[in-house]
Amino acid sequence: MNTGMPSDELFILALPPVIKGFGMHDKKWKVKWDDKMFKHLVLDQQKKDLIEATIQVHMHKKMTSDIMEGKGNGLILLLHGGPGTGKTLTAESIAELVRKPLYRVTCGDIGTNPESVEEYLNSALHVGNTWQAVVLLDESDIFLEEREKFDLQRNALVSVFLRVLEYYDGILILTSNRVGTFDEAFKSRVQLALHYPPLDTKGREKIWNNFIKMLKHPRSSEKSPQTGDAIYPEEVDIEDLQDNLNLLGSQNLNGRQIRNALTTARQLAMFRRQPLGFRHLEQTIGAIVDFEGYIQETRGQSEASLAREGGRRAE
Repeated sequence: MNTGMPSDELFILALPPVIKGFGMHDKKWKVKWDDKMFKHLVLDQQKKDLIEATIQVHMHKKMTSDIMEGKGNGLILLLHGGPGTGKTLTAESIAELVRKPLYRVTCGDIGTNPESVEEYLNSALHVGNTWQAVVLLDESDIFLEEREKFDLQRNALVSVFLRVLEYYDGILILTSNRVGTFDEAFKSRVQLALHYPPLDTKGREKIWNNFIKMLKHPRSSEKSPQTGDAIYPEEVDIEDLQDNLNLLGSQNLNGRQIRNALTTARQLAMFRRQPLGFRHLEQTIGAIVDFEGYIQETRGQSEASLAREGGRRAE
């Protein structure tokens, strides 16, 4: 039935090209960038220098070494390593460093049909270029896996992804924890590939220390689930946590597990109406370690060993 209403496309034409955004959380129009985020990133300094150099030069002086117009002008970074090693956090830190929005795209958004993948990727990357955003394709392994002789759909999917990468003009960050399965053709498409090894004791201590420093500056109050009374995050025994920094760093956890342990410990302390201390972290870390041990016992070997045997990673 024709209602006489204009189409969605005509409605869009009536809109202004720029719309101001209001931050509902901070109740402010202006974006507040975290300039210290990249500085506090737990990553080898030489790798941080490479990231900053390539990003900053690309942002301020778009250089091209390809004679074909519109081809080869983008910056594609590959961050590869095991879970919880800082890949996604690096992408977030880069966006804060250059003061650009981070446009996150996941494999679930894109799908696996070659035609729809090409359409969605072109649309997403167009948005990234229009916003001058840093585009993050998280866990991009499905699009990067090696082509096989009899899997025509996979071959088409990989070919589409290669073509889209070749003609993209902005900053694209890919993350992967299965780099061993990559198609050979992707090597030449990536300008900078950085490996994120498992965290060592020193790295874990730095991450714990960063989180402890953040606890000194709480954002808001929270309520006890028992009484409903406000319990403030600043009720933290900072000295107790710092005194046990070596013990915290000795626990073989990745970055995401450290964050989860701290979040659960805070909830435990609030529930008990106690200042957050090392004893709460001991309890939550113990639960994580028990779970990891059970998984390893079930599989008969560690995740790193499985990844090595499966040809996914060399760790």
